[in-house]
Amino acid sequence: TDHFNISVEKGDCFFLKTIDDREVIRPHALGRFRELLWASAHSPAMLVYLDNQVNGKDAPNENYAREVMELHTLGVNGGYTQTDVMELARALTGWTVKPNFWRGQFTFDVDQHDPGVKRVLGLTLEPAGLAEAEQVLELLAAHPSTARNVATKLARRFLADDPPAEIVKQAAAAFLKTQ
Repeated sequence: TDHFNISVEKGDCFFLKTIDDREVIRPHALGRFRELLWASAHSPAMLVYLDNQVNGKDAPNENYAREVMELHTLGVNGGYTQTDVMELARALTGWTVKPNFWRGQFTFDVDQHDPGVKRVLGLTLEPAGLAEAEQVLELLAAHPSTARNVATKLARRFLADDPPAEIVKQAAAAFLKTQ
């Protein structure tokens, strides 16, 4: 839960974090990173915490798009640009949570989705609704910068604040090989 951090101090995250722990973190923590990233991206707690529930075609909100690249996958120096953030935010428009009785469930609101062509990290996203951002998630999960970022975080946690570069390189290679 540190890598995919959600604070209970923000709005509905007070109760959504419990659902996230049960349905995202526990089932996926020891599995493939792609599955954990995918579950987190569809998590109502994450979407609310990073304001994607208000990300609509008329006023894209870049918060989640930036954090998924900067913190969850590629890292600060992972090779993305501000344009990539803005385009991913457009691809994520309409990713929201059901209101009222259904709070805590992911939904895709096609009426709030930007239907235009987008370009993220060199990938052209033709209009495909929900699948647009999911294509980017697939790219991010398998990206060498993601492997390096996750490997560095793990090496810092288990070895040293400044882990040996060779260890990070080997861990990143294992990450890419095994997914």
